[in-house]
Amino acid sequence: MCFASLGKRLVEAVFIIFCIITINFILIRFMPGDPVVHIIGEDEYLRLEAEAPEVIEEVRREYGLDKPLPVQYITYLNKTLHLDFGNSYRTKLPVLETVLFRMRWTLLLTIPAIVLSSVLGGGLGLRAGWKKGGLLDTIASPIMLFLNTIPTNCMAILFLMVFAFQMGLFPISGITSGGLSGLEKAVDILWHMALPLMILVILRTASYYMLMKSTVQTIRDEEYITVARGKGFSQGQVLRRHVLKNALCPYLTSVCMQFGHILGGVLLEGDGHPHLRRGQHQGFSNPADLLFVYRDLCGGLQSAGGRAEYAH
Repeated sequence: MCFASLGKRLVEAVFIIFCIITINFILIRFMPGDPVVHIIGEDEYLRLEAEAPEVIEEVRREYGLDKPLPVQYITYLNKTLHLDFGNSYRTKLPVLETVLFRMRWTLLLTIPAIVLSSVLGGGLGLRAGWKKGGLLDTIASPIMLFLNTIPTNCMAILFLMVFAFQMGLFPISGITSGGLSGLEKAVDILWHMALPLMILVILRTASYYMLMKSTVQTIRDEEYITVARGKGFSQGQVLRRHVLKNALCPYLTSVCMQFGHILGGVLLEGDGHPHLRRGQHQGFSNPADLLFVYRDLCGGLQSAGGRAEYAH
């Protein structure tokens, strides 16, 4: 029964990803303007259109834009299946290689932020939800609610102005000072990461706290919790064996599904970071089909994976 359910969810996940890829192909084709403009630039396109229109047609043939839509779609699916996202219009380097190179710095911020904030927010939310109206709930809930309403970029700018620009406690941009190696370089990278990591952890902890608190408050009044208390289980045993066990499923599902939003927050906060900034302007500013597919495919995998985990 478990394998049948898992197989069904897997088929649904594949279908969702296929739909995302197909819709992405259709949307790009219906966007206004000529794709060649984005490849060679507007000024160059206007010059070539007046002086050498055959060059524009050559570029169109190079990227397969002169072929019928069904042929383009089959080629598009085949390349996506083989993780061949083509080359960047500006750098001329493979898109996948460019994305993976930039991603390592993004993940260096994102993964610790997810782990720390999910543990802190989940732990505090568990205690606050279990003891509704207690000291922790009374103090922490208004603060977390306030933090949860602050946009990521607003807090990033505020912290940058206060702690980096005014107080000089953290560097304003970059991931390393350069010219270092070994342990000194690792410490320097951690120092550069401290401020954006702190912002992410604070904001995501507030969000996870509210989620866990709400889930626990719903569970604590269930009949099986009352039965467990009646059997003489201690508070810790009830929390670990019954409350936490049932609260983790929707909690972890939400954490996984919010992974894409956290990546977006990292991009906003890390705009001064040379790698993130170059990746944003060189790779993500161009309407390349396969680059959009890479982004949307990751979002689809997160959504499908979250649904499968919740169903399980």
